[in-house]
Amino acid sequence: MKVFKNISRFAVICSSVFMVIWYVISRIITIGSVFGVIVFSAIGTAAVFYDRIKTFLKRIRKNKALRIITDIAAGVICLAVIYTVTVLCMMKYYSSRKPSENATVVVLGCQVNGETPSLMLRKRLEAAYEYLEAHPDAKCIVSGGKGNHEDISEAECMYRWLTDKGISASRIYREDKSVNTDENIVFSGKIIKAEGLDSELAIVTDGFHEMRASVIAERNGFSCGAVPAKTPFYLAANFTTREVLAVTADMIFH
Repeated sequence: MKVFKNISRFAVICSSVFMVIWYVISRIITIGSVFGVIVFSAIGTAAVFYDRIKTFLKRIRKNKALRIITDIAAGVICLAVIYTVTVLCMMKYYSSRKPSENATVVVLGCQVNGETPSLMLRKRLEAAYEYLEAHPDAKCIVSGGKGNHEDISEAECMYRWLTDKGISASRIYREDKSVNTDENIVFSGKIIKAEGLDSELAIVTDGFHEMRASVIAERNGFSCGAVPAKTPFYLAANFTTREVLAVTADMIFH
């Protein structure tokens, strides 16, 4: 029993260190990376000092009020774990939903470095290009405004990239005013209605982002499938954690 406990503690410590490193190597500070580092640092620390923490809890739980507080805290932690696992499973589900054959492709924007797509945006464009090549009748909306440190809008950057790769300009519509996912979908929806495009959407974005984008699309009256981009491994933990928090905020405020 003691050997099993020590092996379990060692596994938790190693896993926590791995996760902290995974967040740090992204070299991008977001709420996702900060939250992830804090959570897994706490888990690792708890595993290191497990015996002391166990003794401390046993002592304070002799007090009825403190026992209730620790029971509530344990319950909240369990619910948080169940909720997070559920959201991650739902993200996987939404990213696996196939779009219809006549779907309108909507490519969601991401950071542009000057006039060059960032790595994550390039991965989305590669996924969009493959889909458009395989579906020559599909129309495409590239969606994203001009952010800080961007010399052109994300839509213009995506338009240039796709047309340089040989996708006909007549198939691409630029939505260059949006600054977040809600606006990506809403403003793209206006183009769809104005141009008479198919209301079935094929949303191109990172897999972790497909759930929230799809929920927003469905909230606005569209049905959709996913064309997920390949998120670079070293960025996945950071942005997936941030997306779990974003999904939570969307659920609360909508």
